[in-house]
Amino acid sequence: MKKLFVDRLIEQIRRKKTPCIVGLDPALGRMPNRWLQRQGINQQSSLADCAEAIYQYNLLVLDAIADLVPAVKPQSAYYELFGSAGIVALEKTITAARDRGLLVVLDVKRGDIAATATAYAQSYLAGEPPRPLEADAITIVPYLGKDCLDPFFESATKWGKGIFVCVKTSNPGASIVQEQQIGDRYLYEIIADLIKPASDHSIGESGYSGIGAVVGATYPEAAQRLRKQLPNSLFLVPGVGAQGGGKEGIRACFNPDGLGAVVSSSRAIMYPHQYSDADSTTETIRQAAVDLISQVNEILK
Repeated sequence: MKKLFVDRLIEQIRRKKTPCIVGLDPALGRMPNRWLQRQGINQQSSLADCAEAIYQYNLLVLDAIADLVPAVKPQSAYYELFGSAGIVALEKTITAARDRGLLVVLDVKRGDIAATATAYAQSYLAGEPPRPLEADAITIVPYLGKDCLDPFFESATKWGKGIFVCVKTSNPGASIVQEQQIGDRYLYEIIADLIKPASDHSIGESGYSGIGAVVGATYPEAAQRLRKQLPNSLFLVPGVGAQGGGKEGIRACFNPDGLGAVVSSSRAIMYPHQYSDADSTTETIRQAAVDLISQVNEILK
């Protein structure tokens, strides 16, 4: 049987000595003007040409970071923006990442019930028959309740894939929902209760489960609570870099063994020219990834 996603990921984390992954959020408005000009992209460019440009920029990023990190996280919305051509760009990006030995966490944040949830799960998780958007793991949202979680959990368990449920996200506006109190508990803790049974029944050889949670680095206290509540679940940790997540939040998402979470950064890696005087090239993108890896490794010492 093929190794579980979580075991393959932890194997790569150990081999590459980092829990950092890179988000692939290819936004034309963030790309260097000189690079766009070389691609022939302007305000009159077709959707197909724009989609090809975002794919080419992804290749630039992938070539810079493939040997440094265990996985990448494409955000589907940036591709859907360009219609069917954008979906093709996403499919090609997934293939290009795999060709470079990277695992793929597809950030789609789906969440529906019954047959619709099953169809989504088959689109992104099923190993047979082959699907063009099949990923190693996906993100989902839980607010239609247990009915919207179970089809994804079942498919992930069947095919050895990963699921990251949005439990305590990094955006400030999420608190009005996720920190609602019901009795003496926060709503995000109740969501974590729904994850735990499936997580406990899908623990791999590494001692971790790929059925886990999105937990932002911007809320250390919540991360500490959730780490205790879901000790064997893998956490996907956004909010680092451009969103300002710091040491406390990152450290709280990990277990004492230095495992249990992956730290995702997108903009700070993809577009270093927006954060320094340097242009965004293979070398500066790579250096941005090296800097993130060093920062996180220092925090986890």
